[in-house]
Amino acid sequence: MVAAALTPGDLAALIAGGEDSFTEFKSAETTPKDLAKELCAFLNADGGRVLIGVEDDQTVTGMGGWEEEKVMNVARHLIDPPVAPSWQRSTAAGQEVGIVTVVLGREKPYSVGGGEGKRYFVRVGSTSREASRLELIRLTQASGAVQPDLRPILSASPEDLDEEAVQQPFENRRTVVWSDLSDVERVRLLTQAEILHPDTEGPTLGGLLCFGRAPQEHLPQALVQCVAYPTADITRELIDQDPVAGRIDAQVERAANFVMKNLRFSSTVVGVHRAEEPRPSVETVREVIANAVAHRDYSIAGPVQVRVFSDRLEVMSPGTLPNGVTPEAMRIGVSVHRNPFLVEFLRGRQIIDALGRGVVLLIEEAAELGLPDPEIRAPEGFVEIIVRWDGSTSAGG
Repeated sequence: MVAAALTPGDLAALIAGGEDSFTEFKSAETTPKDLAKELCAFLNADGGRVLIGVEDDQTVTGMGGWEEEKVMNVARHLIDPPVAPSWQRSTAAGQEVGIVTVVLGREKPYSVGGGEGKRYFVRVGSTSREASRLELIRLTQASGAVQPDLRPILSASPEDLDEEAVQQPFENRRTVVWSDLSDVERVRLLTQAEILHPDTEGPTLGGLLCFGRAPQEHLPQALVQCVAYPTADITRELIDQDPVAGRIDAQVERAANFVMKNLRFSSTVVGVHRAEEPRPSVETVREVIANAVAHRDYSIAGPVQVRVFSDRLEVMSPGTLPNGVTPEAMRIGVSVHRNPFLVEFLRGRQIIDALGRGVVLLIEEAAELGLPDPEIRAPEGFVEIIVRWDGSTSAGG
């Protein structure tokens, strides 16, 4: 976010600092389209300023014929959706400089031009460049305009869906007899169910993950990488490993079974009885893994990671926490669904808590069993949940 106005001293310091992620210099000869490009890039980032009348080498040459009305026309007619930047005139090195300021855009993605000629720009350091396909997807997701799990998978076709699996959502509908439906009627029904995308008539991301024959043929990142180590540290030696593929419900069950198989139980003798040390239940393990695969960012090329150590379980999910959710908020039951289609699918199969209380139930079980309080972390690009059972802090975690 940038400030609304600059004093002459502030302006001189800004020019002396050169171009950066929030500052762009333009000469008086810059075109309306060039100005629109820079504003678009700032809107798709965190906001910024364009100084009209300053050369790339920081020489101040004056803003020439640029006036507020001309700037506003650029913002209203060349940027989609239209914006209203702030305009300020100031003086540096005896020359007039026009300062055009935009803040973080709330209607991402912003573009320059219209129709098939639309172009999207992003700010990378001191440079504005055209957005890549992946960057455009993320900008669109950030706006909430497209539900991530309903985006089309362009490389997939309806033949990539398992015909028996796609019939299951309609089994209890008296008005639907799958065998009596024509191909056109089936496509219409699957589109209404958001398993197929209305524009491509191919599978959505959610449709492929929930009903696909082999989802990883088109979504190689949609894996759960399970690894078990013999100690509390990451070592070369492994006890077990399993790259879990398949449909999302099968992934959760197989990954949970992997964890339970590789939990090592110790016991103590109390009198004449031997008591096993407590460990998280299979229900808790399943819930943690289900949350990871349901809420992850599938635009990131990396698997969910499930790591079993001698003293703890770690589950790492690619992607940041959505819409301002924090680890502290998660602990009291706050939940925002990045992928509502996947969440509803897993709820319907009773794999994930129907009321969204997964993290709360995890914390409550740990307290009941006398286990350490589960840890929720959000390092750069990941969300991590750690369940311990000996109370120590691991060197590997």
